[in-house]
Amino acid sequence: MKCEICHQADAAKAIRREGADGEEDELYVCEACARAERQRRQRKSSRTRKVTGLNGGVEMSVTEISGDGDGGGEPPPIFGAIINAFQDMVNDLERASKGGEEKEKKDERKLVEMGADGADAAYRLRGGFHLEGLHLIGELDAVRRALHALDMELVGVEADGVKDAGHVYRIGHYGDAERAGRVAKDLVREERNARVRLFEELPRVYGDSLCRALAILKNCRLLSQGEYFDLLSPLRLAAKEKMLDGITFAEIEKMMAKLDLSGGDAKLEQEERDRVDAERADAVNRRFEDVMLNERAEEKFL
Repeated sequence: MKCEICHQADAAKAIRREGADGEEDELYVCEACARAERQRRQRKSSRTRKVTGLNGGVEMSVTEISGDGDGGGEPPPIFGAIINAFQDMVNDLERASKGGEEKEKKDERKLVEMGADGADAAYRLRGGFHLEGLHLIGELDAVRRALHALDMELVGVEADGVKDAGHVYRIGHYGDAERAGRVAKDLVREERNARVRLFEELPRVYGDSLCRALAILKNCRLLSQGEYFDLLSPLRLAAKEKMLDGITFAEIEKMMAKLDLSGGDAKLEQEERDRVDAERADAVNRRFEDVMLNERAEEKFL
């Protein structure tokens, strides 16, 4: 039997290749064509974005993007308005914390978690606030300090050893739901401003985050659910802005919703866990093989 690709040498191996209809077909090919197909897949799997418009219709793939300090300078402090609005309460809390008896009472209180049910869908993920923008511009610590001063906390998710996976948070408070609701509105506003600043002032920072996530998703050999969720987080922002080819915002939302972040995989034996993570990685490699930044994203990030 002759090779089904070159039709010259004798077929020696069976490979699988995606056909014109999008389905994988089994082909019987010679050694040279099998090797060429393997190299083509490896080159394709390493791409994160494409460059078009070169002479002669040539397309070029690029995988590396590095930060050089674009958008330097200190970012403006956030949540100042919140702290000013509740300054009297902050002072009261500081005075109360000095008393041992008051401190004991405070430690005994139960933290109530408030989700993002009323927030716009762009800032709501799995019931929490998606704060990827604040994370990427380096302002999450300032947010934590501001909420702590208001006797509140940001409650994140830890899954498979990944702390604050996906940068999705709930607001933890001690019973004052009305005040927490006001803070939630300010939190969404600051995340919105962070995303604008990220796209307009810090494109290299965001481009670096996107390309790193894509490169891992295309080439990882082991992938836990917690890490997968975390890697999809910056892609969710890009998909919302229609900056990706090969995947939609709705698809990413569905992927993130299906992931189990309860840490159940940690109960598996190491060998079984590696097997499950390997199977997940192989499936993710295939799914993201053709996902890359589109021309709109390249205009912004390159």
